[in-house]
Amino acid sequence: MKLRPRTLLIAVLAFIGAGVLIAAITHRPTPSPGPENKIAAVELASEDIVRVEQGDVTHTLAITGTLQAEQQTTITAQVEGQVASVNVRPGQHVRRGQILARLNADDLARQLAVAQAQLAKSRDLLAYNRKLSERNQDLLKQNFISKNAFDTTQNQLQSAIADTRSAEAQLGLAQQALAKAVIAAPFDGMVADRFVDPGQHVGINGKLLTVVDLNSLELVANVPARRIGEIAPEQQVRFVIDGFPAQYIGHVARINPSVNDASKAVPVYIRIDQQQDTLRSGLFAQGAIEIATHAGVPNLPLPAVHDENGEQFVLAIESGKLVRRVVTTGARDERRARIEITGGIKPGAVVLASNVQLTAGAQVKLPAAQQSK
Repeated sequence: MKLRPRTLLIAVLAFIGAGVLIAAITHRPTPSPGPENKIAAVELASEDIVRVEQGDVTHTLAITGTLQAEQQTTITAQVEGQVASVNVRPGQHVRRGQILARLNADDLARQLAVAQAQLAKSRDLLAYNRKLSERNQDLLKQNFISKNAFDTTQNQLQSAIADTRSAEAQLGLAQQALAKAVIAAPFDGMVADRFVDPGQHVGINGKLLTVVDLNSLELVANVPARRIGEIAPEQQVRFVIDGFPAQYIGHVARINPSVNDASKAVPVYIRIDQQQDTLRSGLFAQGAIEIATHAGVPNLPLPAVHDENGEQFVLAIESGKLVRRVVTTGARDERRARIEITGGIKPGAVVLASNVQLTAGAQVKLPAAQQSK
């Protein structure tokens, strides 16, 4: 079919117009970015940033442990018998030598009487044999008796001497057993446990009472074996005890010579400088051992320093942008939550605090008060 000239002209014009339109759209210049297209900077608050400061940092090691008494003993029965009386209860203060309990001593008293009678008999026999020996010695000199008869007398004397010594020993044991029926406090302290009541029968080594000396309390903390080389006697320790508002100060008194196989830790014994009657054995404590003080060093709050795969870094604020700076650190003060910066960033530099969730490259704006510094 043949197109009419007018129709053909309209089609050609329409095709040319479409081409011009496509070219105009394709070659339209990109609009220049206006203020509304820029990435907005995050405005930071004063608490969002910290500066690298110069100051003292005390290298510390955080510890936890429990209070234990250096003097604590469970008193056991040294003789078998029935409990006659118990004079104390848990929580009661006692003095050294104070009578705490008694066992029924009737049988022991009878054994003592038997031992005393046996000793008296042995001494009488010894005296007789001594006189006989002296008389027979004179008779031997005068040849009134034979040498064999004299030797027999001497043997009887030696046997009497041995019997007397044995009787003296038996009497000593009986006296000692009778004395053990009376249980006295071994030192000043407080009764912690009472295991028996009057009328109970106890055997040898049966538990009677536990006495604790609260004036000899110490803090026992487990230090990781890899850090034990930093610990030395007399290092100062600051700690708090559960249930008590005050802060306590102590010093490292002793270090255990062996490593616990299960925990791979070494017990460290800390003397408490301020002993108080209100403290109790078994209380939980936590604090820090002060190892060494580094004076006038650059430092930051601990949360401002991040650790990723063993690499420590901070997010420094430079020219309105967060920049990741790898740093090296030194002394770590667990008590004040500060850490020494030995390299990677200079004193006075501004870094991001850890409570802000931003990453390196982010645009930030300092508070007005900080911009003028």
